Amino acid sequence: MSAATQGSGLVRTRLEATALMLPIYIYYSIFLVLPYMLMFYLSIQRYDPVELYSNDIDFSNYVDVVTDPFYLGLFARTIGISLFVTVVTVIMGYPLAISITSARGKLKAFMMILVLSPLLVNLVVRSYAWLVLLGDNGVINSAVMALGLTDEPLAINRNWISVSLGLIHISLPLMVLSLVAIMERFDKSVFEAARSLGAGEWRILTRLHMPLALPGIAAGSLLVFCTVISTFVTPQLLGGHRFSTISTVIYQKFTFSLNWPLGATLAFLLLAINALVIFAHGMMFRERHRERAAQ
Repeated sequence: MSAATQGSGLVRTRLEATALMLPIYIYYSIFLVLPYMLMFYLSIQRYDPVELYSNDIDFSNYVDVVTDPFYLGLFARTIGISLFVTVVTVIMGYPLAISITSARGKLKAFMMILVLSPLLVNLVVRSYAWLVLLGDNGVINSAVMALGLTDEPLAINRNWISVSLGLIHISLPLMVLSLVAIMERFDKSVFEAARSLGAGEWRILTRLHMPLALPGIAAGSLLVFCTVISTFVTPQLLGGHRFSTISTVIYQKFTFSLNWPLGATLAFLLLAINALVIFAHGMMFRERHRERAAQ
């Protein structure tokens, strides 16, 4: 086959692939790219109390946000609780994923159902369930006060404790699924060989199991972090006005304050943080893949 024929066949294949992907490109352009462009355009408008926003291009909203201690603290709080939830889900999800991959038959299926069960319940219902447990008159405080351990309700509601518990509940299945997916591909003979050479269980866990599971940990951490940092319902219901995050403030700017330009600015900055995290994740594991390929 001549080079010209091969070249024309390659071009034809690319055109066919592009034609097949065209509906997806159009869909994402209309329902994803275009809204982002409109949101960015809105974020560079000046707030107008009468018309909601003016048609003057102005980047003062971004300057105000990055120089205001309140918004900087809000971003720090949102990123901090997202990192905290991510770390906790790794610590809780890792042994759970090991137990699931080690189980067999019906027990394994039952454990997977338990892990996935939070995803089968509406997010609002799950959040209100935590309110029933953690409220001032909830199950936990009622039990503690009935036992005489305290005379007043514990401070576990409408703060970072209740918000963290709710976020861990909704994001733990994402971490476990990511870890199980990578652990299912482990070659068990590697661990058996390590045991035959005298390696203990702790050494196998830290020197073999965890390095092999690192891609799953990274993928699960990315899913959990990007989900938690932008979630709205759980912080709004469990945090209320005492514990605000970027998402809840964005909601307030669009609904109560009607400061759409500032709300769009906060939303676009939140999107930029997610994009930077995803980009850093991709670059880090691209370098690891190149290092392994070189070896």
